[in-house]
Amino acid sequence: MESDTEPSTPVSTLEATPETEYENRIANLEAAPTQSTTEYFSWQQLADISERLTGLGEQYGALTTVCTGDYVALGTERGSVVVTDYLGRVKMALGSAASAAYGAVSALAFSADHMVLVAGYAQGFVVVWDWAKGTTAAVSRPRQASDSPDAAGHPAGTAITCVGFIGASRHRYISGSGGGLVLYHHIVRRLLTTMSTQPLASDGGVLFEAAALARGTHACVTDDLGLVAILTDSSITIVKTRHGVEQQYRAGFQTAEGTRRRTVARRPYAGSVAWQSAQRIERPATTPAESDAMLPKLAYSWGAHIHILAVHLDYNVSGNGTALGSAAPRVQFERETEWTAIEDVVFCRWIDPTTLLYMTQSQRVFVFETQFAQETEISTAPPARIVGRAWVTLTTGTEAEPSYAAAMCVHRRRLFAHCGSALYVGRLLMWAERLELLATQGQLVDAIALATGFYQARTGQIVVGLPRVQRAGDAGQLRRQALVGGRLADLMRRALQSTLAVDRTPRATDAEVRALATVCVQACLALSDMQILFTDVFESFASEPYRLAFLETVEPFILSGAITRVPAQMLNALIDVFGSMLSHVQRLGAVLYALDLQHGEFDIDRVLGCCRKLRLWRTFARVWLDLGDPIAPVASIIAAAAQENELLDREQLDDEAPGAVILDYLDMVMRGRSYPDGQLLKPQARAEAYSARVAQLVFPPATDDAKSTFHTLRALLAIDTERLLETLGHILNDPFTSYINLIVKPSSPQTSRDSGRALRRASQVKSLVQVVVDALHALTMAAHSHPEQNILAPRQIGLLTSFALILYATRFPLVYLTDATVSEWSDVLLTLNDTSTRVERENAFELLFKLNPPPVYADYIDRVRCAGFFRVLEHIYYTLGQFEDALRTFLDHPDFAQRRAVFAAIQDLGAASRPHATESVCRFVVSNAAELVEVDADAFVETIEAVEALDHSSVVDALNEHPQLQFSYMRALLDPAPEQHTPSDERLPPNIGLPDEQHIVVYPFQSLVPDNAQSANKFPQALHERYLELMCQYSPGAVLPYLKQHADQGVEPLRLASVQTVCVRYGVTDGLVWALVRLGDFSAALLTLLKEVDSETSRVRAAVPETSNAELTLPDGVVSDEQEIQGHAGLTDAGRERLEDHLRVAERCIGGCVDVCKAALTRLGKDTPNDASSDEAQSKYRSLVSTQLCDLWLTLLRTALSHLHATNRTLDALPDVTLSATREAWQLVSSRQRWMLQTVLDALIFAASPASSFISLRHIIQQLIVTGTPNDKAHVDIVKQSGAARSLDIAEIQHLLAVAVSAYKTEAQLMALTNVLVDYDLFTTFAQLVRSQKQGWRVPTDAQPSPALSTRHDLCCLECRTPLFADQRQEHVMAKLRGQIAQYYETSALRVLDLHIFEDRSAQWKWMKLRTASTFDPYLGSSTRQKAADQVVLFKCGHGFHQHCMPGLAHKDLASGCAPECVQCADRSTVFRTGATG
Repeated sequence: MESDTEPSTPVSTLEATPETEYENRIANLEAAPTQSTTEYFSWQQLADISERLTGLGEQYGALTTVCTGDYVALGTERGSVVVTDYLGRVKMALGSAASAAYGAVSALAFSADHMVLVAGYAQGFVVVWDWAKGTTAAVSRPRQASDSPDAAGHPAGTAITCVGFIGASRHRYISGSGGGLVLYHHIVRRLLTTMSTQPLASDGGVLFEAAALARGTHACVTDDLGLVAILTDSSITIVKTRHGVEQQYRAGFQTAEGTRRRTVARRPYAGSVAWQSAQRIERPATTPAESDAMLPKLAYSWGAHIHILAVHLDYNVSGNGTALGSAAPRVQFERETEWTAIEDVVFCRWIDPTTLLYMTQSQRVFVFETQFAQETEISTAPPARIVGRAWVTLTTGTEAEPSYAAAMCVHRRRLFAHCGSALYVGRLLMWAERLELLATQGQLVDAIALATGFYQARTGQIVVGLPRVQRAGDAGQLRRQALVGGRLADLMRRALQSTLAVDRTPRATDAEVRALATVCVQACLALSDMQILFTDVFESFASEPYRLAFLETVEPFILSGAITRVPAQMLNALIDVFGSMLSHVQRLGAVLYALDLQHGEFDIDRVLGCCRKLRLWRTFARVWLDLGDPIAPVASIIAAAAQENELLDREQLDDEAPGAVILDYLDMVMRGRSYPDGQLLKPQARAEAYSARVAQLVFPPATDDAKSTFHTLRALLAIDTERLLETLGHILNDPFTSYINLIVKPSSPQTSRDSGRALRRASQVKSLVQVVVDALHALTMAAHSHPEQNILAPRQIGLLTSFALILYATRFPLVYLTDATVSEWSDVLLTLNDTSTRVERENAFELLFKLNPPPVYADYIDRVRCAGFFRVLEHIYYTLGQFEDALRTFLDHPDFAQRRAVFAAIQDLGAASRPHATESVCRFVVSNAAELVEVDADAFVETIEAVEALDHSSVVDALNEHPQLQFSYMRALLDPAPEQHTPSDERLPPNIGLPDEQHIVVYPFQSLVPDNAQSANKFPQALHERYLELMCQYSPGAVLPYLKQHADQGVEPLRLASVQTVCVRYGVTDGLVWALVRLGDFSAALLTLLKEVDSETSRVRAAVPETSNAELTLPDGVVSDEQEIQGHAGLTDAGRERLEDHLRVAERCIGGCVDVCKAALTRLGKDTPNDASSDEAQSKYRSLVSTQLCDLWLTLLRTALSHLHATNRTLDALPDVTLSATREAWQLVSSRQRWMLQTVLDALIFAASPASSFISLRHIIQQLIVTGTPNDKAHVDIVKQSGAARSLDIAEIQHLLAVAVSAYKTEAQLMALTNVLVDYDLFTTFAQLVRSQKQGWRVPTDAQPSPALSTRHDLCCLECRTPLFADQRQEHVMAKLRGQIAQYYETSALRVLDLHIFEDRSAQWKWMKLRTASTFDPYLGSSTRQKAADQVVLFKCGHGFHQHCMPGLAHKDLASGCAPECVQCADRSTVFRTGATG
């Protein structure tokens, strides 16, 4: 290191610039036209300096570094430092022959007095220049590789990226290189000038920036610490350099996961750090040492994250705040603020103590106000892009963002930037400049809005030049308003003149006018100066094109309450403009309603006339009330309501209708509230006076002419009687009305009875409720006494009388009525002929009756009964002790709830200790049992249970003449919570539900449970059996659930024989089947269900349309359009629904049959003979059980097959002219019956598993197919009737069983069972049958073998018993046709395709040709090579004949194509005929 100075070579001899202040030096420069200006920021090129940069570059090298202070220092790539003033005049060029080897200048910094420069170079040199003298104060040389490890200095060839002086010193400074090394240098001047160097940080990372704390405007203890902040890619570190190097603060950076350090190598990254020195401000003292200062702050960015650290001084103070001793305070750093920018931050500097400026990597400039945590984007990059230097990348080889510290600096609130070949200065615009800029650009509306925000301190933006507002009303706010107020008013006047000028071309658009009006209103409200709004602004908008826009703009401010008063001229304009537009009438009403209209400030007649004309009744009433006259609006609004015919039968009034308005008005005014806001009127005396005046108007004293006296009240009743009474109730319930007392003066003199002279009656003071009751009494009595005058309708009389009497009963003694008045009103209640008010009149009479009981109750019985007041009648009977009559009143009451209350009354009387009451209850219950059941059977049963003196037997006996009611009662008694069962209907299927396995315990010809279990039921067996019989009659669908419920509960108080008998008698199939299964008679149960299947099948056949197109033709052979449409439209929805109803019943029955067979297997499979030790007995029993079970399944299968074959035979026999609806119906029936058969076969496969030794699937299938020999005449008859045995039965059953088995294969738990079944039972049998019978032709039974059969593979003629064909299959023929056969059936050996799956007959014929060609000799299909004697005919029914063996069949018939008839079953469905088309 060298501390000696070396001379610099001056290169300029220009005269020195006078030493003036910094602001004066660049004032003229900023006055020039700007280069780029935004709303907040202005960029301007320093033209004088920029013009000379090119020449300086040629002389000293290209510019690399810029540093500004009172002067401008420019570093070049040749190692020279040029100092100029702001006029571009060179003050000094620093450089020497030795400095040329230092490399390019990479960092520059002025001292606090701007007279000394420290420069860092690209080769690692650090030089302190006394630029005024042109000499060096110190030179720090880089450390070479040959130097000792303890040698101080930056590594040679490492660029210095940051330098800076510490505090106000010229001798203490720092330097940092990109490799992370930061050195502290101290020049010591004593006898000799020496320099010490100490490392501050060397963590081996990437150094973003290092900054030393400079001295501020206020002396602070931090000035003696020499604080330095060092920002690297891994941490932020603060160290002190005075009196020894010591770390004060350190914080590390982590990744988002917080687990490892995030380094620059993983992503281009950036960072910047900046100190804000201590500044003197005005604020209350906080500590003895720092009373009016803002302590230093440190801002640093790491990536996009920005943090601010605040310095806090920890003083050792006494209780009264004075310092103890002379110890210096302890410095602490605490996080004050942190936030995240939109992208990585590359540069940050403080503009003032509360404003931080920073730039992102895309060169977008932001400012952040720490006091309000408010961020504002002020500018993008200057006109030319700022030049950044990649010193870190060049030094360390690590990819990082370029450094902008050498190209940008902040000095005295201005930002200087080096942009290519020019130097720019940027600054924040003052608030007045921003307003003037907007005004100059013609954006006056925006200028007014911004000025309003300045005035209210609510801009949410950075504002320069205005005082800060800490709280409302402080000195800062007052100064701000004084500064901005005048400018705001001036902007409004300018905007009004320029926008609304008469000679403006083109005229302002409606949007512009409305925007200007809005900001002007907002500005006037902010200024609290309505005079400007109502004079200058309103007069400017007074012309016709702009008046409507202004008034519509002011409207929301009036409605929101921001504007409460307007001058008369503006109010008249609102009335004229809004009143002339139908769409604005309601808006005018809302505006007038919101304004505070004071007497003398507006034209009363004009406003009231407008409200009356436009029917703005709410505003009309409010204006009158504000004028102090609560009576005036009543008559006008009532008259308007009468004109609109608001009748009493109207269910609900519109809120804006005059009827609704007057009722709301009365409600509020009579309760002492203003209308319509509902606020209490002040003072109290005013509110009471208004209420009393309105009450006297509506309820005046009675006179002889009630019709005219109560004109107002009658008009209100005509609007809506119910709502008026509701309003009166609300009024009288308000505590305010209890203070209202009225002085009632006599309406007419009273004549003395003795002298005939007129006597003056004294005035009376009455409460408001008494006045209301008296008025209602006088009006109702007059209306009831003189119905011909039509004073009131009967309903109104009833409602008013009930309302008044309820007031009397509830407010007594506040309301007093004489006995005569009570008697008169009682007569009205009892004699009024109006059923609509019976409930109200009964309630009122009941209260009156209890308050004033009559001397003789019996006198009122007939009158009360005629009036229908049953509750009152009940009270009378109870009082007289006539309990049966009292209970009878409940049943006579028209209200169901009151009728149902009879049960509670019975329980109350039954619980009484009086014997007379108990006997009366018993007699009443027995004599009225039927009516009680009709009311509520469940509640009746509960009542009988609750009353000890009553029993169910007597009730059941009393209901013998009413069996349906008896059933309802017994259902509530024996089945108190029945499930929701569907009533039995012939269209609905019977619910065949069988008990579970554990419940199959049969006690034949006895009760369902043992004798010792019957005692558990508290009701006798006869009662249950009677209930079952009634259930079979009235709810057959609930029989089975009832039986199963008792079976599940383990208590079955029914005999199976009785159940069977009753179910047979009433045809309850599901109950009968359940009983038969419980008895063990499975065959009878199955036959019962099969009868149901047969019945439903007959209904299905009857439901199918049988009409053909031939029957629909007209006499002349022409088919009508309607008939043609019916013929081709298909099955109708109604017909399909009818068919599906019957088919669903059949399906349920088939399901029940399956359940019966399963139950038989479960039951019989577990039973054992009595002699279990005998093998022979067990074998016989098992054989018997197997036979019985096989017979059950065989019977079920034969029935299902017979119905399916009959349907298919009918479908095949349909002629071509058949209606499409008929064909569609039969196809639907066939598919559903096929599904039924599939259901049976599924259950059979599962039941005939190898685990079962009782059912043999092979035996059942063989018995089903083999139906006897042709000589068996009885069997032939069966075949003709049912068609159960056909040649295709085997193929059909095999296909269905294969499908069923394949379904089970999808279940993992049945895989093993299915494999065994397929391999050893089912298809082994079918393989043998198919090999012996070919296409499913039946063979002779084992009992009658045919001697004519040479082999079991031959097919025989049923007439001559000789073979029809010989099996001459050849392997090469099969191989040749295998491809064709694969198109029609699966080649698996385990399946045979059913011909019935083909709907197209041509497909069937093609399939048959392939099958015969592959099975038999090919020559059989050729009529030319076949002999006549060998010609055969095959039928689908399963029979085959030689042609010569068929009696009456001629060759010509076959050749002509006529369908022959099978002699066995009369089937005409020919499958194959040799020599003819099949």
